[in-house]
Amino acid sequence: MHMGRKILYYLLGVGLGVVMVFFFFGDRDIQCNYFPNDRVLYDLRKKEMGFSADLNMEDTTGLEFALERARVDFSRSTIEENDCNVYFLNFKEQHKTFVIENCDSTAKLLKVEALAED
Repeated sequence: MHMGRKILYYLLGVGLGVVMVFFFFGDRDIQCNYFPNDRVLYDLRKKEMGFSADLNMEDTTGLEFALERARVDFSRSTIEENDCNVYFLNFKEQHKTFVIENCDSTAKLLKVEALAED
C-alpha cells in the first residue's frame, strides 16, 4: 500500500472519530474541577444566590465575575460537616472579599469587605 493511501485512510478515520465524539459528547458541560478552589466556586455558581438585607447593590457588583476567578481563603472559611459552610472569596481585581454562606440548595452573600493587603 502506498504511503499516500495510508495517510488518506488515517485522516478519514480520525475525521470520522472526531465527528462521532462531537455527536455523542458535544453539548455537555464538562469542566475540570479537581482542585478544592474550583470545586467550591463551581458549587456556588450552580446555586441560587441570595443576598443579606444590609447589602447595597454597589457591593454586589462583580460577584458573578468573582465566582469565576476568585480565590477561596480556606484558612478564614468555616467548613462544617452538617451545617452551612461560610467561604471567604478573595477577588484581587476589585480588591474585595465576598463572604458567602453555602447551604445545601442555596447560597447567600453575607457581606463584602475590602481585601486586606498582603
